[in-house]
Amino acid sequence: MEARSGDRLGVVRTELEAMGVVPTSLEPIREKDGIFVVRVRADGRTSVLKCFANPSHRREIAAYSLLGELGVATLRVLAATESAILLEDIDASGRLRLGEPGDLADPLVASRLARWYRVLHDAGAGFVIGAGADLYDETDVITEANLEAVARRTGTESLPVWGVLRARLDEIKARVRALPRTLTYNDFAFTNLAVTRDSALMFDYNLLGKGYVYSDLRNVCASLAEDAAAAFLDAYGEFDRTQAVVDDVAAPLVALHFACQRSRFPSWAKPELHVLEHDLARRVEALLSGEV
Repeated sequence: MEARSGDRLGVVRTELEAMGVVPTSLEPIREKDGIFVVRVRADGRTSVLKCFANPSHRREIAAYSLLGELGVATLRVLAATESAILLEDIDASGRLRLGEPGDLADPLVASRLARWYRVLHDAGAGFVIGAGADLYDETDVITEANLEAVARRTGTESLPVWGVLRARLDEIKARVRALPRTLTYNDFAFTNLAVTRDSALMFDYNLLGKGYVYSDLRNVCASLAEDAAAAFLDAYGEFDRTQAVVDDVAAPLVALHFACQRSRFPSWAKPELHVLEHDLARRVEALLSGEV
């Protein structure tokens, strides 16, 4: 483990050298899925470096650049290379604090966060129309092969809902694809939240991609207390609520796909498994029999 950490710190020093930064100390913070995060002290200040071993994860570097161009608030980017990015240290920024569990029940924080999502969605819609063809879209995982994999992994192959899904998959996918796309964050958690005196923003953009507005709003509100969720939606403003009928079908399928990629089935996906077993067939019928 020590040799491995040493190897990673060697990579960090190489990346910092390319950025023109000479560190006086390095403090590893975490390593997960080939992403190594370290606190860097240089010139009497600290910053945070993220190094990406997996080329597919390096899209986060481009995401910071894109959001800056679109006027969406992010952590300050101090420097970047092709495989690493140096960011302001939230703990030492003076203007930000990390999100806390209590923020999930705070209507004021929720309202501030809603404004960040509104800017993201409004700015992202035009970008996706013009240049978003190749962006990550989490609903792309709704395929026959992936659904069969979920059925096997969850031991639910005998459920009648799988016959419904196979028979009507093309119609379901057509309804999902028909929803207008914008930039979507896709990964809400209070641990990815930064709060200022009068605003809030999300960071960590590995799952930033294109999607429909309601998927992001549902993703946030599912974690908020009732009053905070109401404040979030009120501050966000108008949106197409009919997207919820499509999302009622798409969201459980997407969640179950990603849950089944884990070595152990995660607890957060158990409600989606319940939907699959007890309500998804009805939701499919509601989607395909109504006007959406």
